[in-house]
Amino acid sequence: MKLKSFGCSFIFGSELSDNNSNELYDTPSQLTWPALLAKDLGYDYECYARPGCGNLFIAERVLNQITVDDQAIFVINWSFIDRFDYVDPTAQSYEATDIKKWLTCRPTTLDNEPVSDLYYRNFHHEYRDKLMTLILLKNCIDALKQKNIKFLMTYMDDLMFDARWHISPAVTAMQEYIKSYCTEFNGMNFVRYGRDFGHHITKAGHILESGHQEAFDYIKRHNLL
Repeated sequence: MKLKSFGCSFIFGSELSDNNSNELYDTPSQLTWPALLAKDLGYDYECYARPGCGNLFIAERVLNQITVDDQAIFVINWSFIDRFDYVDPTAQSYEATDIKKWLTCRPTTLDNEPVSDLYYRNFHHEYRDKLMTLILLKNCIDALKQKNIKFLMTYMDDLMFDARWHISPAVTAMQEYIKSYCTEFNGMNFVRYGRDFGHHITKAGHILESGHQEAFDYIKRHNLL
């Protein structure tokens, strides 16, 4: 049996002690809460997370792995909705396993990357982010249910479920549907939950080993998987 994890740097384990550099394709940490969960269950651990990625990349990884005929539990931590993933038009390979073809625009790179500057100043809108994120999540949930794959799903961005601004009947219906499948840590994402317990948050916003241990303990204590 396997446990497969998906997400961005928070699941990859950036800045944890066994992740020796900030290189994009470095080895995933074995100290994240999904890795700890796999070890506790006695399952093989496979991490498909990538630092800095957005939800389209995460969804593509999930949907690809759903097609694999093996016994696995999926742990998915959705990223920030304003990250914009796209395929490098100069990439020579378009194999599904080639993650190097993917690039991501992030608001934090607005001032030093021309593509991000172009996107956020001319095309970005919160409604588009919210709508597309919810469509991706619903697609993944339905595909996992169709294949009878057990999964645990968490998220980093509360804007996904914001009902005050940039909504529509479609958005509201998907929010209600998806919310019931999302695991929260006492009503929060696991980083904010860990911070409330006094665990250190780095300048880059990552929680370190003790915070991941806290999240793992919460999952176990509440028997969420």
